[in-house]
Amino acid sequence: MRLEDKVTIITGAGHGIGKAYARRFAEEGAHIVIAEIDEPAGESVAEAIRREGRSAWARPTDVTKYESVEGLVQETVSRFGRIDVLLNNAAIYVSEPLWKGSLEELPLEEWDRVMAVNLKGVFLCCRATIPVMKRQKGGKIINIASGTFFSGSGNMPHYTTSKGGVVALTRVLARQLGPWNINVNCMTPGSTMSEEVVTEEVRKRRQAGIDHRVFSRIETPEDITGTALFLASSDSDFITGQLVVVEGGGIMH
Repeated sequence: MRLEDKVTIITGAGHGIGKAYARRFAEEGAHIVIAEIDEPAGESVAEAIRREGRSAWARPTDVTKYESVEGLVQETVSRFGRIDVLLNNAAIYVSEPLWKGSLEELPLEEWDRVMAVNLKGVFLCCRATIPVMKRQKGGKIINIASGTFFSGSGNMPHYTTSKGGVVALTRVLARQLGPWNINVNCMTPGSTMSEEVVTEEVRKRRQAGIDHRVFSRIETPEDITGTALFLASSDSDFITGQLVVVEGGGIMH
């Protein structure tokens, strides 16, 4: 019960790794707020958590729209009185087919869409939540980046760039928010199998991820949730501005 009664917002928790965060945090006693643009998926996860006798509420949220994010924060405070943890998980990766190729041929509208969700979404959620945490004089912000930040992955240049921006934003906020006892950290999972359909392309990508790891197996959402739990708990109270790599030893940072 390391998160007992901690009010926790998790963006994009209706699917994949986000759903795994929500289930794990609920098991540790947190009140889970699922911020999910896919309303039926978000409510399905919340209902599954409630059936287990735990606390969860789903709120339809578009992280690219400040009015939507601000409404999420206001309703969360109205329901629970505070926000203890913000986990910025929502991102475009496997949810939509992404351009894989040269930067000069990348469709401009796709660049804008990826940046809006993956980077602007993190900024907006932090912007709306920080005043609440400042009033409380404490809180935990966990941002999700990607191992592509280290490798400068040659394909999906917009995705890689957006995740590099998340790392930079994490470090800026850690310095700005320290006086209010707010911890801001970042995780970089590796290539993780979640809910995607396993095509030949997916199989090859996952195998490439396995081949360079110390632990030669597919990464699952359950491999990641423990680190997120640590960063959300009081065990990490003296850790901020850090980038934690969780991908089986392929990247040693």
